[in-house]
This record gives sequence, C-alpha cells and structure tokens, in this order.
Amino acid sequence: MWAFAKKTFTHFYNDSLYRNSVYLMLSTAVMAAFGFVFWLVNARFYSAEQIGLATTLISVASFITNFSMLGFNNSLVRFLPTSNNKNEKINTGFTLIIIATVILSLGFIIGLPYFSPRLMFLREHIVFEILFVLFMVFASLNSIVDTVFVAYRSSVYVLIKNTLWSILKLSLPLFFIYLGAWGIFSSISIATIVAALFSVLVLVKKFAYRPGLRVSREVVKKLGTYSTGNYIAGIIGGLPTMILPVMITNRLGPEMAAYYYMPMMIANLLYIIPQATARSFFAEGSYSESNLRSYYTSYVRINILLLVPAAILLYSFGYQILSLFGLRYATGGYGLLKLLLITSILIVINSLGTAILNINRRISKLVFINLLFASLLLILINTLNTNDLIGVGTSWLFSHFLVSGVYIFIFRKLSM
Repeated sequence: MWAFAKKTFTHFYNDSLYRNSVYLMLSTAVMAAFGFVFWLVNARFYSAEQIGLATTLISVASFITNFSMLGFNNSLVRFLPTSNNKNEKINTGFTLIIIATVILSLGFIIGLPYFSPRLMFLREHIVFEILFVLFMVFASLNSIVDTVFVAYRSSVYVLIKNTLWSILKLSLPLFFIYLGAWGIFSSISIATIVAALFSVLVLVKKFAYRPGLRVSREVVKKLGTYSTGNYIAGIIGGLPTMILPVMITNRLGPEMAAYYYMPMMIANLLYIIPQATARSFFAEGSYSESNLRSYYTSYVRINILLLVPAAILLYSFGYQILSLFGLRYATGGYGLLKLLLITSILIVINSLGTAILNINRRISKLVFINLLFASLLLILINTLNTNDLIGVGTSWLFSHFLVSGVYIFIFRKLSM
C-alpha cells in the first residue's frame, strides 16, 4: 500500500501536467473555502445592505479586471515559454493591462450616476476615487501574474499566492467595519495588493524578471492579432454567463434565478477540473507541440480519475447538497443540476479544444466556436419558450453537445 502510494506520488510530482493541474484546482478550492468563511464573518458584522453594495462593487471589479486582460492571459501562456525576450513580453502585457484598467476604472467612476447610482459613495471624496483606481490596477496585475506562473509551468506559486490572499482577506474586515461596504472592498483590495507584490517578488527572485513599465512595438506586432482574437473570443464566450441570470430573472422571476444560481455554482466547482487541466495542457503544449499526443493522454486520464467520481457523487447527493440552502432550492434546482453535471463530460472535450486551437494559433476558429455556442444557447432559450429551469439546462447541454461535435471534427482534421 505504501509502495503504491509512493509510486503514485512520484509519478504525479514528475509529471508537470498532473502537478500543475492539481495546484490550480487546489488554488480554486482554497479560495472557495476561505471565501465561504469570509462572507459568513462579514454577515455577522455588516448589514445586508452593506454586503449587497460590496458584492456589487466586487462584481464591477471583476468585470473591469476581465475586460482589461486584452487577451494577454492567453498570449503570454502561448508565447512566453519559447520566447528569448520574456521580460519584454511580460512588461508589455503588464503595461497595456494597467493602461486599460485605468481607462475602464475612470470610465466607471465618471459614469457612476448612470451605471450604478447606489455606488455614488465612491465619488464622495477624491481619495476614494484614487484608491479605487489603484485597487483595480493591482487586481488586474494579480490576475495576469497567474498567467505568467502557468506559462512557466510553476502553478504552485498560484496556489501559494492565492492562499496568502485568502488568509489576508479573511483577517482584515473587522478593522474596517466603520467604512461599511467600502470596508469589505478595501479588505479584499489590500490583500490583493500584498498578493500581487508577493507575486512580482517571486518572479524577480525565481525567474529573473526585471520589472518595467514599457511597451515593445515588436511584442505588440507579434502578439497583437493573437491577443485581440482571444480577447474577442473571451468576451463572446463569457456573454451567456453574464446574460443568463438576467434572462431567467426577466422570464421566470427572481426566485427561479436563485434556484439557477446554486446548481450552477456547484457545477462550476466540478468544471474547474477540466478547465484547470486544459490550462496546464495549454502551457505544456506551448513548450513542446511535438508532445501533444502524450499530453492528451495525461489530460484524459486526470479527468477520468477526478471528474467522473466527483460527477457521480454530486449526481447522487446533489439533492441533499441543495437542501442545505433550503428545501425549495433542492426541489427547484436539482433537475437543472443533473443536466449541468452531465454537461461536464462535454466540457472536458470543449476545454481541450480551446487549448488545442490556442496552441495551433487557430484563433479565428476559436472566435467562431464561441460565437456559435453563445448564439445557439441564447436562441434555444428564447425559441423553445422555456418556462422552467429544465429548459435552460437542456439548452445548455445541447449547445455544449454541438460545440463538442465541432471540436471532435477539428481534432480529426488536426490528426489528434
């Protein structure tokens, strides 16, 4: 037994794809666990209104961060491993992302009366405005630096950094209760600044990184088309996630939106397995395209090993898990959850397909597939006149099924 465990651990440690996939999964698990405790603590010391405003502000921050990436979250993974001028690529990416973040943050502050009047407290003092922009810059840096660690096949630092961030975030809210919603946001932001600075220090010490705010025309010329294509594909691919809750609220009511949110939250925890593994597959394939077949085998193996048992457990006990939120969540959302769990098998195929297209630089195909998925899902939900969450889940499953068929066709064309 001990010999088998030792052999398994040795194999895991020596296989970069296995190792980095698990580090990324653990990182997400740590953030989810600490995040749950974080909101439990805040619920005891902050009012519901303050928490509501804070979550709105956090959602805005996530939106700005995601739209500030400019596609570098994929182009750095693709081109950094084989680059002879790594520092130029990193600094160019960091600088352009900072510029985009500042522009979007200032645009949000200026448009507050129109975008979110309830957050007008941000404009009560110029200090709040400056701090918001500063916090957003570090949030974007904290996000893109994960990409650099993935590109270097050193996802262990993603785990360490996000563990540090989670612990700091949890320890700060009690010091800022007098600031209300801004106190909750500041707690997260201060932890983010520390985590981002820690990450840059690791890059300097471990990877010979030399920080500098500069933009290389050569890097922009080489990565521009690839980054732009990925940026467009990412925006299109993310549309359903942003639009679905609104559509469900408008069509079925806010109560059904709640019954949608909980099953999707549980399913997303399962989806982390193929998505994290595909991210590591992307990094490994960028290092050595000639070894894609062996990486493919490892990708399939780790998903069979982890995803299948997890999906079966969630399928078997999903009703009981949803009941923890209330019996109505179980009766209203379990049917949807089952469809979302079945879809996880298709997401294994689709996540792999996204990675392969990125490795082979077939970005136009990636944009087309994301557009196909988003369009098909939204059309199905509207044309089927779905009056319950089962219809939404069926549309979700069928859309992923069709995309999987397209990816399988592409695999055959690429002789995978």
